[in-house]
Amino acid sequence: MKYAFFQGCNIPIRIQQYATATEAVLKVFDVELHVENDFNCCGYPMRNVDEKSYILPSARNLALAEKACLDIMVLCNCCFQSLKKAQHVLANDEALAAELNEVLAREGLEYTGKTQVQHFLTILHDQIGIDTIKSKLHYRYTKLDCAVIHGCHLLRPRKITNFDDSFVPAITDSLMQAAGAKSIDWQGRLECCGAALAGINDELANSLLDEKIKGAQAAGVDFIVPICAYCYLQCDIAQVNNLKKQPDKATDTPFPVLLYPQLLGLCLGLPPTTLGLPDNQTISSDDIDSLQSLLGPPVEPKKSRKKVKTTT
Repeated sequence: MKYAFFQGCNIPIRIQQYATATEAVLKVFDVELHVENDFNCCGYPMRNVDEKSYILPSARNLALAEKACLDIMVLCNCCFQSLKKAQHVLANDEALAAELNEVLAREGLEYTGKTQVQHFLTILHDQIGIDTIKSKLHYRYTKLDCAVIHGCHLLRPRKITNFDDSFVPAITDSLMQAAGAKSIDWQGRLECCGAALAGINDELANSLLDEKIKGAQAAGVDFIVPICAYCYLQCDIAQVNNLKKQPDKATDTPFPVLLYPQLLGLCLGLPPTTLGLPDNQTISSDDIDSLQSLLGPPVEPKKSRKKVKTTT
């Protein structure tokens, strides 16, 4: 398998470990990722400003992948939704597709809709498959409870993202379970992290973040696992920055945040440094030691059978 790797704007600059950990994990499964240097922004910042200006950047990215005869793999949920939205709009608006193709033709590009857009988790779950993942494991977690945050743009609107059930998502739970980790049911699982409000209403953005941190603490989990790049930035970097701004909390230990490819990568025998674990601002060396201490044999525990009482 080979995909054009669409990283968006944030990941190459602010969350490089998300990309490097993903590349390392997929290499185990012989998935080749092609970095297309001509990819531009997905257009997400223009979403609520001008529809045509929102769709055109994604149409260009899709046309670039189409020219390379590759499907696209996406990590960032906002980019994923933007690319899927462009596909949906252009499939239902021939006039707009023709107009945007006139623009793309100036660069020798054409959008016809051939290129498919896949999220990283979909490739793991549907293309590689749970059984193949399990066959490559060196270890499984003996006990690891996590609070997964899906983010807003991966699951909704389902008719566009077509990722999973918007209200009862199962793909992430299945992938967590494959590694021996448990995605617990908690209040922040499907809620907004507040990142979209940062810089507009910081008080509300921080309030939503604080809810998530307290919710994870109350749930008694070991780590927060954001699927969305913006949720990661909020839970990891913004959490640390907020603590530093509060004199009475400046020395508090932040709640640790882990990315799914980092979680899975340790089970595949990849070193913490290869997975960029030390780059997470909320992860300490003690957290890494703790994670590694939870790694056990790559076998699923046997299910206990209840004895059936016999009557005479």
